[in-house]
Amino acid sequence: MKNPELARIFYEIADILEMQNVQWKPQAYRKAARAIEALSEDVEAIYRRGGIKALEDIRGVGEGLGKKIIEFIETGKVNAYEKLQKQIPKGIDELMQVMGIGPKKVTFLYKKLGIKSVKALENAVKKHRLKNLSGFGEKTEENILKSLQLYKAGGERQLLGLTLPLAEEIVSRLKRLKEVNNVNYAGSLRRMNETVRDIDILATSSRPEKVIDAFTRLPEVQRVISKGTTRSTVILKAGIQADLRVVDDKSYGAAMQYFTGSKDHNIKLRQIAIKKGYKLSEYGLFKRTGQFVTGKTEEEIYKKLNLPYIEPELRENRGEIETKVLPKLVQLKDIKGDFHIHTTWSDGEDEIEEIAKAAQKLGYEYIAITDHSKSMAIANGLDEKRLLKQMAEIKKLNSRFRNFRILAGAEVDIKADGSLDFPNEMLKKLDIVVASVHSGFKSTKEEMTKRVLKAISNPLVDIFAHPTGRLINKRPGYELDFKQLFKAARENKVCIEINSQPERLDLNDINIKSAVDSKIKLTIGTDTHSINQLGFMELGVAQARRGWAEKKDILNTLSLKELPKHFRKIKV
Repeated sequence: MKNPELARIFYEIADILEMQNVQWKPQAYRKAARAIEALSEDVEAIYRRGGIKALEDIRGVGEGLGKKIIEFIETGKVNAYEKLQKQIPKGIDELMQVMGIGPKKVTFLYKKLGIKSVKALENAVKKHRLKNLSGFGEKTEENILKSLQLYKAGGERQLLGLTLPLAEEIVSRLKRLKEVNNVNYAGSLRRMNETVRDIDILATSSRPEKVIDAFTRLPEVQRVISKGTTRSTVILKAGIQADLRVVDDKSYGAAMQYFTGSKDHNIKLRQIAIKKGYKLSEYGLFKRTGQFVTGKTEEEIYKKLNLPYIEPELRENRGEIETKVLPKLVQLKDIKGDFHIHTTWSDGEDEIEEIAKAAQKLGYEYIAITDHSKSMAIANGLDEKRLLKQMAEIKKLNSRFRNFRILAGAEVDIKADGSLDFPNEMLKKLDIVVASVHSGFKSTKEEMTKRVLKAISNPLVDIFAHPTGRLINKRPGYELDFKQLFKAARENKVCIEINSQPERLDLNDINIKSAVDSKIKLTIGTDTHSINQLGFMELGVAQARRGWAEKKDILNTLSLKELPKHFRKIKV
């Protein structure tokens, strides 16, 4: 899939142009990049089907950018990008990947201190060369150092939301080979970890050399690291390693179980196997005498060990083997709506009606429009007057829909003192009130907990969104006392959101499990800013499954008629 690499190129073009003080073009490239990385379909497939006109239907893509996309599809390069890269010192582009160091600061640091690499920046911070510069300071140095640590960790692992489409595309291509009998991805990706180090793929075939050869020639491959008769390792153009193993049909289930992991889960399984007189490996389940018992399917492995089949998302050695009853995990098909969506009224890219139609195609019964409130000026947040106008538009649209409802909501900022960005008189008019924190991330645990508890004690608040404010590999979340949060949420009948944006996935799986154990109701919100991001629901559901959440725990599984039972202001 070419989308991630193309989006990266457009983002980098935007950064370089901003460094050069070019006006408006950086925003145009970023808008197109956001739209491209959110696409569920490969840009190449879109182009082959409908030419440049089909590309221009992508939000933010006009004729000029359309031609650059075609150039990338046909040649693997964008000439304008190649030229721009030569205009900046080597290493500068890497610096801009560090959170809090944007193009302008990068340019400033280069001109003042000659910093043009991550290593040089780290050395400068440790020697305190930044604290006396205009716009910096001792606290800024501390924050940059934390960002550098996150950047180095992030360089080793990539977001699930970026890696999953790549793996699915590779698996799809391999499935088309007549020599392939079975194929799927394994590893932490199959367990739907929020970040992934590499892509593990397993296949079965009687002609493994043909499969290996096809794998190394895939268009997603940048270079081949190793190529054997049953195994190959490549580096993809997206910058992540992918491994393919080809095994016998009779060992496919055992290999899939073994390479899916986790390591701790597998250790427990092997211990159980030994106690029962077996030996378990990636080749199968064997008797002590060496006689093959089973291995074709994972289900057979677990059954022989007197265990129920354990879903991949649960295989983390967190009690899934010892528990008497495994949860019946929520599924994507259970979802009937989305409670967190942004539109062109604030910082979204699509109109309300467009999003509503797209949601109906997904089989949804409802969506909640939750554009930002006025404090988020950077996101074109709505004041009361504009929000009332939006509500009028939603009412008008609802009159044209049957068996579908647009809920009028808002993502309301929680101010520093815990008060909300809109007065109660305004909040009463909304179907859904989503409260969230967008500032003051350096507050202490006690300060932030007090702030959030005050906000969710307001009886008009329905959902507390992206509860820790984290950005994976970029920004750690603010600290909260979750024991107090869950107690207050339960008492005030406030739902906690699982935000399914790839860089958020907030709550994390550990806190979701705690919420489920605390009988807290959860919602999954895509935090959609373009129609294609509605598909992020899959990531939110996966996160919920990793947290042992069942259908009953997730309020998105309610039908439209059932919503009033849990949301006091909704009337059907």
